Amino acid sequence: MDGERMIWIGYTTHYREGSDKFARAASTLRDDLARRHPKQRVVVEPLRHKADFVAAMQRVEEAGQRLEKLHFIGHSGMYGIMFGTRSWPEQLSPHEWRSLRIPFAAGASAHFHACRSARWFAPFFARTFGVRAFGHQGYTTVSTRPDRFSFEGLRFGRGGPLYLISVPGRKTHGLSGAVCKYALSPRAIPMRACEPERVSNTGYDAVAEHYDRAFTDIRVRGDEWRWLCQKLERAFPRAERAPRVLDLGCGNGALLQALAERIELGVGVDVSNAMIERARSHVTGHALRFETISGPNLPFADRSFDLVTSFLSFRYLDWDPILCEIRRVLSPGGRLLIVDMVEKPLGWADARLAVRSFVNHQRRRRREPRFTRDIQALTTHAAWRRMLEHNPIRADHEVRWYLESRFPGRRVETLNVSRRARLVAFDSGALEPGIPLPMSFP
Repeated sequence: MDGERMIWIGYTTHYREGSDKFARAASTLRDDLARRHPKQRVVVEPLRHKADFVAAMQRVEEAGQRLEKLHFIGHSGMYGIMFGTRSWPEQLSPHEWRSLRIPFAAGASAHFHACRSARWFAPFFARTFGVRAFGHQGYTTVSTRPDRFSFEGLRFGRGGPLYLISVPGRKTHGLSGAVCKYALSPRAIPMRACEPERVSNTGYDAVAEHYDRAFTDIRVRGDEWRWLCQKLERAFPRAERAPRVLDLGCGNGALLQALAERIELGVGVDVSNAMIERARSHVTGHALRFETISGPNLPFADRSFDLVTSFLSFRYLDWDPILCEIRRVLSPGGRLLIVDMVEKPLGWADARLAVRSFVNHQRRRRREPRFTRDIQALTTHAAWRRMLEHNPIRADHEVRWYLESRFPGRRVETLNVSRRARLVAFDSGALEPGIPLPMSFP
């Protein structure tokens, strides 16, 4: 039986700047909703960590209540709402969201008042929980009016209503964004509604054949391959030892195949059955094996590997849970090597690297015409586009903030750039076992 129906509002308190204004925006929203729904209880809760959100949902359910509306006010990354601080960012991973119970009432809705929350997260949330979800397609800003941007000015003390709205333009901050916002006082863009429709075939199974054809030899990815080989040689010199390697998101197994003569053991894991079948079909007697997994738990004993790699797949992994597992399966002195693509537009600081990347790209087109044709066939395939829509690449700052906070003193490197994206790499350095990362959830 449906319990008491309520409206719940949460806001972040420590992630990036503006959290004091989020509290005011949450109070404004509470007052507005209380006027519009006088017979319903409206609750506002501050959230510092993602564990706070999980605990809040558990309290609602244990009290026998049901959510008519869920509102979140704060910041958002590509994969959802952000908690913690900029120095220790937290997100519930897709796996964690799917395993989380939220006591929604029949006909409930969820509203995410945060930057870009409608691009991927709100549709994902709607599908996962079967409720209508709302989010902002663009960036958000605080305003004293709900219908258009209005600057509150320099006030002594804090008071008056505040709203989190989205306005036209690529950004609401930075020089150009600020000029447009303050000079034009643009109208607010309504939140986008995302329906809980079901989708299928949004993973790599549908593109396994095309992917395998394009990346039969992973060494066509020259910058990434060279970086990985240099790190491998420095950490595990050929004359001393051959490492045991675990490749997360191994795809068609091309990376381990290329490393086969250089390693003692190679194990690849992936969620795609079709990709694992491709990988197994390429094994030719080397000490390689490939397994399908689901979720972030790794079916291996403690200290089973000397090196864990994630080659163009880290964006898809459940970061907090998988990092705990990586630390568990690594041997003393083992390390994590990551190469992945991130989203970030070109800037003036990228000029020299952009020229070099362009020259290398043109050289590869001439030297590898078959790869050029195959990669074009892959990236223009309808199934590939559908897969990217439901599995987007992360923003550059998300990856940097996350990895550099989990591994203090280590830095993300940029290998090459394009107009809208770039390839980055990360070396964790030698890690000691038995030191679990202090994750807040689960």
